[in-house]
Amino acid sequence: MEPELSPQQHAAEAIRHELDLGHGLVDPFIVADQLGIEVVRFPVVDGSLEGMYRPTELGGYIFVNSQAVSVRQRFTAAHELGHHRLHGTTTFVESVIDAPDDWEANRFAEAFLVDPTGVRRLLAGLEHDVVSMIARTCDEYWVSPSAAGIALKRFGLISEPELASFLAGGWTYASILSANGLRPRPDAEPGAASLPGRFRDRVLRLVELGQLSPERGGAMLEVEVESLPPVAPSPDPLGPALLDDLPESLD
Repeated sequence: MEPELSPQQHAAEAIRHELDLGHGLVDPFIVADQLGIEVVRFPVVDGSLEGMYRPTELGGYIFVNSQAVSVRQRFTAAHELGHHRLHGTTTFVESVIDAPDDWEANRFAEAFLVDPTGVRRLLAGLEHDVVSMIARTCDEYWVSPSAAGIALKRFGLISEPELASFLAGGWTYASILSANGLRPRPDAEPGAASLPGRFRDRVLRLVELGQLSPERGGAMLEVEVESLPPVAPSPDPLGPALLDDLPESLD
């Protein structure tokens, strides 16, 4: 018997249906654009921030650390889409591993990237070999082994002990595909070396308003916390006015 879908899985399924995405591979960056969400991809070399989400009157924007490998960037983007769909009225979301909202966004990302119906069709009739099943899922949906394994466990296709045993193996996206005769997709370049001025001002304003920690803001701008510069006052610093001139992507 297939497990009942969670609210987060229903939300992921709804977006696929609304945008006629089918049950196969999706690009969360293209989906963000279709939903009117602005995406900024920028390398945070120390990995102190992977993503964040901010709603606006025009749909919102998400930030993704482009220093991460591609499967991580895709999951981060899907995670932030989860915040948009599940917590869209939230003033600001900075990802925190143990926060309830982030747990829900992870559940959304798992089901959005790895479609339950599609992956069941993909694996139907195959021998129940966990490594092979996860490798096929990674290849089809361009996700990490851990994301693929967790999704298969959520969908009732592998057990909790099987997942734990698999995760202990330390597989990477490239290693599990290569070991199963599959070709990994190449990683993208890290992205631009500097933030566009208007997004830089947004980061500084979030720090000023207490909605982003100085440490996170400094990491994003690659400056010491003490060196964070002031921002000129703005009547609507995070609103639509600052959407002008900001490119959709920096990669």
